[in-house]
Amino acid sequence: MSSILAERPLVCHPDTPCDALVALGARIILRDDHGWDVEFVAVGDPAALRIPSPAEAIRTDDLWRTTCFELFLALDGDAYAELNVSPSSAWAAYHFDHYRTGMRELALPSPRTQLLVQHERLVLTASLSEDALPWDRTGELGISAVIEEQDGRLSYWALAHPPGKPDFHHRDCFAQRLPPVERA
Repeated sequence: MSSILAERPLVCHPDTPCDALVALGARIILRDDHGWDVEFVAVGDPAALRIPSPAEAIRTDDLWRTTCFELFLALDGDAYAELNVSPSSAWAAYHFDHYRTGMRELALPSPRTQLLVQHERLVLTASLSEDALPWDRTGELGISAVIEEQDGRLSYWALAHPPGKPDFHHRDCFAQRLPPVERA
């Protein structure tokens, strides 16, 4: 039986207001197979957003330059992993040894994505297999999003923001701690 590991609102960075959305949240569901369904829900006017066109689910750099949803997973020491998922179904995954240093591609299976755009809601679900989770699921994680409006303005959403400019790599953004997962 699947269970909700986390369900949290994201906060828009105060220096990057977003006229198109009134709320953005995320839910992480632990499936029976120990994979995750990560669901991002944006409420407002999806027609006012730049949403990348559907494309092949391939590894692609620089997804954060437009509407993109992200997970940051704490690893041992200062290391962490970053997973980016685009509404287009493109994705990227990176390993960092320390804060913004030692970046390299992280070998992961491609997440399956599903995009639903309704009148007042955009829902992106990224399904990650257990093999796509580069940690033991007992640490801290950050959940964030970059939202681009039709006029090109970017807003930055996260569980929490450090002082200063938006910076999802900062450990202040790793504001969700998940419970240990019981295994049979």
